Amino acid sequence: MNKFIILLFSLVSLHTYAQKKKNYTEKVDEVTFDMIYVKGGEFQMGDRKGDLVLDTGENPSLPLHNVKISGFFVGKFEVTQNLWETVMGKNPSETKMGNLPVETVSWNDCQEFIKKLNTLTGKDYRLLTEAEWEYVARGGKKHSDEETGNVNITDRAWILDNSEGKLNAVGSKQPNELGIYDLQGNVWEWVNDWYAVDSYKKTLSDDPQGVQNGKHKVYRGGSYMSEEEFCRPAYRNYDEPQIKQSFIGLRLARSL
Repeated sequence: MNKFIILLFSLVSLHTYAQKKKNYTEKVDEVTFDMIYVKGGEFQMGDRKGDLVLDTGENPSLPLHNVKISGFFVGKFEVTQNLWETVMGKNPSETKMGNLPVETVSWNDCQEFIKKLNTLTGKDYRLLTEAEWEYVARGGKKHSDEETGNVNITDRAWILDNSEGKLNAVGSKQPNELGIYDLQGNVWEWVNDWYAVDSYKKTLSDDPQGVQNGKHKVYRGGSYMSEEEFCRPAYRNYDEPQIKQSFIGLRLARSL
């Protein structure tokens, strides 16, 4: 009898864990958003092209280093203006239309949004880390090499070459290998990490969180006003956390 109870408990636990790893749709009032489960894995972060080399001769995308990422959930789309307005009661975007990505939001604004969203949903949403963002942009466990994310980029991304200088509705281009849209182009995406030119020399290899303090926060992915080279998965950009720009938005993440 005891063995049967233990077996039953084990089966229930396995089923519950499997359920936790399924894609799902969240609803806030009448607005929904989709979360995609990304399997954990290892990849090489950074690239040999690097960012614009600084006056010091340092390159923020180097050194190339191996990183291990645990499984997590990521937003299928960038946060829309509809969702932001539902949670916050107002739409700060310069170009207003419900299914466009929200923009003109600071990193600090994003934290306030996430705090209110978590109160409404009872979940623990957050921004992606830099490492998580790059892992997803490269296709997660399906990534092939450091050029992944650059091939046929205009099929997946609204960038300077094809946007006609305007934002576009989320999900109106092709998704990447994981079924995630607009990781490159449309709007840059704030991530959680503080920026440091030598971050990669200071952080852990397992689920790195970046340096612990700084003056600037990182954003990734390029925008509708960006040339292709600035939309590379490894390219790092940054600004002060109170800064708002009409080409920066956010994407949600959630740990298991």
